[in-house]
Amino acid sequence: MKLKTIQGLLHADLISGTEIQLETEIASACGSDLMSDVLAFGRSGQVLLTGLTNVQSIRTANIIAVKALVYVRGKRPNDEALELAKLEDIPVLSTRYMMYEACGLLYRNGLPGVGATDHRAPAPPKGKEANGFLRSFEITGRNFSRAGSVSTDVKDILEDIGIHPGVILRAAIAAYEAEMNVVLYAERAELTLLVTPNLVRLRLQDEGPGIPDIGLAMQEGYSTATPEMREMGFGAGMGLPNIQKNADRFEITSEVGRGTRLDISFDLMAAGKGGA
Repeated sequence: MKLKTIQGLLHADLISGTEIQLETEIASACGSDLMSDVLAFGRSGQVLLTGLTNVQSIRTANIIAVKALVYVRGKRPNDEALELAKLEDIPVLSTRYMMYEACGLLYRNGLPGVGATDHRAPAPPKGKEANGFLRSFEITGRNFSRAGSVSTDVKDILEDIGIHPGVILRAAIAAYEAEMNVVLYAERAELTLLVTPNLVRLRLQDEGPGIPDIGLAMQEGYSTATPEMREMGFGAGMGLPNIQKNADRFEITSEVGRGTRLDISFDLMAAGKGGA
């Protein structure tokens, strides 16, 4: 379905974007105000319907390569989010319909939704090898204005290197979830990106409260998020489980009062890994 058709069905205003972008083909739709759910269940090529107007809605859309955003309930993104949407070339629309009504209209007119999605993709063709690459990033806790910027940098670097798109998507989602955990709960962290011909590895070491019960923290739906965190679109209890789902290997260690370490790896050359 073309974005222009979606605009017509929802009687939506084009806040940011061009008439040419309205000709974009949209494969499916996802509606949520919880960005962790979007990361867990969304997929590239879709339109995202949301009432969350802060910059994290745009950063999340960029991470999973959403084609367009539609803000429901007559909402419009704040200035920071709108500037980022323009920078990332993501068209933005606004409809007065409630979320339930907007999603129902699109579904009734033939635009499918998305369920639980495995973001794994076939390994890259033989001979497609990345050169060795190592870079570290600093993440500061409670710095909400910069939240998501490191994972966006990771995604851009992997694209520049020429990593398989399916691996980029999974790595970007994992990096974003890990980064948001630091911003929400820790004081600071260092995230290291390592790329070799065989793997992409993300290693994060934070200085934070630590996790008393890792088994409990790994359960989907378990969350210690505050109301403030939930207002940002996070706190669904999908962060660590979502990292595990997207990674080929995932290890977590934590010490209460000291911090948490995540080791997240993605195979590049394993034949048939996650592929058809």
